Amino acid sequence: MNMTLKDTSQPEIVAARIVAVSGKTVKVVTEDGQTLRIPLPSNYRQDQTMLASLKDIWRAGIWIPVNRQLKRLFHYDWLSEPAPVPATNH
Repeated sequence: MNMTLKDTSQPEIVAARIVAVSGKTVKVVTEDGQTLRIPLPSNYRQDQTMLASLKDIWRAGIWIPVNRQLKRLFHYDWLSEPAPVPATNH
């Protein structure tokens, strides 16, 4: 199944599927067939949980947003930890 992003106001942001993960880069294919190699920052390369998550996304075939122009993954949204929700007593 192919996913297309509805918001075309930012054409550099596209849906992509991971096709390979190495220690230093993630290779993705965009929804229009463009192949991009995205370099991973050193903090991502050293984070075994991050690399395992990227490999899980790859195996699952999940489409993710990437910045085609900057060749970057987003550091927020699916890559960030959820903010804690304060407990309330009713």
